[in-house]
Amino acid sequence: MNIWFVGLIGLLVGVVGTGLGSFIGIYIKKTDKVLSFLLGLTSGFMMFIVSFHLFPEAFYLGGILNVILGVLMGITIIIILELLIEKMEYLVGIRSGLLLALSIAIHNMPEGLALGSTLVGVSDFGFVLTFAMLLHNIPEGISMALPLSMKNVSPIKIMAISILAGAPTGIGAYIGAYLGTISNNIISICLAVAGGIMLYIVCDDLIPTGKNVYKGRISSLGVIGGFILGIILYFK
Repeated sequence: MNIWFVGLIGLLVGVVGTGLGSFIGIYIKKTDKVLSFLLGLTSGFMMFIVSFHLFPEAFYLGGILNVILGVLMGITIIIILELLIEKMEYLVGIRSGLLLALSIAIHNMPEGLALGSTLVGVSDFGFVLTFAMLLHNIPEGISMALPLSMKNVSPIKIMAISILAGAPTGIGAYIGAYLGTISNNIISICLAVAGGIMLYIVCDDLIPTGKNVYKGRISSLGVIGGFILGIILYFK
């Protein structure tokens, strides 16, 4: 598959997914219950992708050492980025919505890396991952748009921010497509890095935030629903 075409796919995945989520976030009924469920739904779906797609595929292409190395690299990368974002927030007082948009933009890059390397690799899993990433970008866009909308930021500005946040997926996909033509080990590590990042985000951010936003069971039901959604999409 042409590397430029893969980059375009990644760009569309990031921009369309995040943009659609932001559009929903602007006009959705803004309740803690809804947001908690959506965060849970995203968590469950991402857990399925990590457990049944990213890690098994990485193991198949490169073995257990590549998977462990990639996971450790992914977790290290996201922790460093979190520290940098926290420092930036301390220095310039970025509002919560913009901070979340920045974090989404940063972690979209390695996701695109995994997407691009998979689309040009030996597996037919690339298009499943493409759809999965597009879906999981929607709740991210919602969670980014909600605080901005509550602060009366104009819908046009929110959509512009969401497009900028989704664009790095295309850059990552282009780089990943290029690296994916070099070695299966590169693909394996990219997949494991993306899996490590997703796993950390789910465990450290999405699930705890979902439970904190609304104390009831709705977040846990969302997690289960997201996992089941992954099963349905994969085995349909």
